[in-house]
Amino acid sequence: MSKLQLQWSNETDSQSAWLSRLDGHIPGGEQGRNVLLAIFSLYLAYQIFWASSHDPREPKLIKSRIPILGHIVGIYKHGSRHFTWIAQKTGLPIYLLPMIGGGRIAIANTPEVLSAIDKNPTAVAFIPLAALVIKKLSGLSAEGNRILCGKTAGPDKHEGYMHILSKGVHSTLAPGRSLDAVTSIVAYDLNDSIQELHGKTTRMNVLHWFRHAFGISSTDGIYGPGNPFKDPKVEAGFWAFDDSISDLLISPITRLTCPFGHKGRADAWAGFEKYFANGDHEQGSDLTKARYKTAADLGMNNLDIAKLEVTMIIGILTNTVPTIFWAVYYVYRDPSLLEKLRQEIAAVAIRGTDEKTGAPAWTLPTSALKEKCPLLTAVINETLRHRTCGISSRMVTEDCVLNNKYLLKKGTVCELPNNVLHSNEAYWGPTVNEFDPTRFLKDASSKEARMARGAFRPFGGGVSRCAGQYQAMSQMIGGLALLIMSNDCAPADGAEWKFPGAHGHTIAAAVDLPSSDLWLDVSSRKGYEDQTWKLDPKL
Repeated sequence: MSKLQLQWSNETDSQSAWLSRLDGHIPGGEQGRNVLLAIFSLYLAYQIFWASSHDPREPKLIKSRIPILGHIVGIYKHGSRHFTWIAQKTGLPIYLLPMIGGGRIAIANTPEVLSAIDKNPTAVAFIPLAALVIKKLSGLSAEGNRILCGKTAGPDKHEGYMHILSKGVHSTLAPGRSLDAVTSIVAYDLNDSIQELHGKTTRMNVLHWFRHAFGISSTDGIYGPGNPFKDPKVEAGFWAFDDSISDLLISPITRLTCPFGHKGRADAWAGFEKYFANGDHEQGSDLTKARYKTAADLGMNNLDIAKLEVTMIIGILTNTVPTIFWAVYYVYRDPSLLEKLRQEIAAVAIRGTDEKTGAPAWTLPTSALKEKCPLLTAVINETLRHRTCGISSRMVTEDCVLNNKYLLKKGTVCELPNNVLHSNEAYWGPTVNEFDPTRFLKDASSKEARMARGAFRPFGGGVSRCAGQYQAMSQMIGGLALLIMSNDCAPADGAEWKFPGAHGHTIAAAVDLPSSDLWLDVSSRKGYEDQTWKLDPKL
C-alpha cells in the first residue's frame, strides 16, 4: 500500500469511529450525518491533496483554520492586511496560501524577494493577470475581450493590446512635454477650486470635496475640453463603480448581485462612448490619444474603448483622493507641523499684487514646491506609507526559482502587498505605527534611510511601477501646499480632531479610505483673509 493510500485508510478509519460515537447526537438523523460526513470528507481531501502536491522547494504553505475558504474570507474582509498579519506571525520572506481548485498564491514580504520578482518580468508577469482583472471590471464584448486578453504572454506578446498600451502610457506620463501639459491643466483647475473657498467659511465633507476637485482637475488634464466628468451623472457613476470594485470582481451577474456599481459604471460608459463618438479625444492629452489609437487600430469599437477608459480612471483617482484626505487630516490636527510647512512653503512663494484690490497675491512655483520643500514631499510620502493598503499582483508564466531558494510553479499568483513592508519595524524603527514625516528627512547615506528606501513601494516596482506617479505626486504636493497657504481647517462646530477610521475599500486601492468622512469648517487663513494664492506650473 502506498503512503498516500495508507494515509487515506488511517484517516477514514478514524473518521468512521468518530462518526459512530456522534451518531446519536447529530441533529437531523441520517441527513445530518451525511452532511457532516461530506464536510469532513472535503476537509480530508483538502489536507491530503495539499500534503501530496506541495514541493519542498516551494515557499512554506500556510493553511487556514477554516479549510479552503479561510484565506478567501480573510482577504475579502481585511484586504492586504490579512497578508500582513500572516507575515508578522510567521516572519517568512515569502509563503504560499492554498486556494480553491488547487490554486496557490505566493506572498512576497521582503525587499530582497520583491527585487527578485521585479527582475523576472517574463517569468513573473504583470500583464496577463492585469488583463484578466480589467476584463472582469470592464464588461467588454466578446471581440473586445479577445483583443484585450490576446498575446499577453509568449514570443509575440509585444504585438498584444496590453503591451502596446503599457508602452504608450509610460511614455506619455514620463517627465517631459506630454506630462507638463497635463500637470499644467491640473494646477490651473486646483487654483479655481481653492479660489472658490476664498473670503468665506465653508462647511464641507472633505473626502467628497476632494473627490470632485481632484476628479475634475485630473480628468480635465487628461481628457481636455470635452471631459466627460463634467457631466455629474458620469462623475457620480464612476465613484459608484469605484466603491463597488471588489464586489464587481466576485459577482457572477453584476446587474443582480451588485446593482449600484453596475449601474454606476454603465452611466460612466455612456458618457465616455459619447466623448469618443464626438471625436472629443482629439483635443485630449497625448495619453488619451495614444490609448484610443492603440485600441482602435486593433479593431475595438467605441463602446469597448469607453469601457476600458472608465476602468483606467481607477488608476488616476482611486489613490490620490484618499491620500490628500489623510494628508489634510494629519497636517491640520498638528499645529506644529502645519506651521513648519507654512514656513517652508513661504520661503519659495513669490509676492505680487492683486490688480483689483491691491492686496498681496502670492504665487507658488510648482517646480520649487517639489525641489525645495522637502517636508512637504515627506508629508505626502509618509501618508502613502502610513495609510497604505495596496497590492501589486503578478502571474507566474513559467517555473522559476527566486534567489536560488524559492521555487514558483507556473500558474501561481504572486501578491506583493505594500503594507507588509510599510508596517515592518525592521525598516522603519519603533515609531513605525506613528505618523512621522521626518523619517523621510534623514541623511540619505544613513543606514536607516537606505533600509527605508528599499522598503518604500507606494507606486509598486519593476515593469508594473505606476506610470502616473509623477502626475499624482505633482497634484498632491501642489494641492496640499495651496490649501495650507490659503485656508484654515477645523472640525465643524469646534469639535476635537478624531480619527475617522480606515479601511482598504477595494482590491484596486493602494491607500485606505476613511470609514467616515470629516466635517470641516474651511475658512480663509487667519491674518491673510484678503490675500490670494495660486499655483504656477510654468515656474
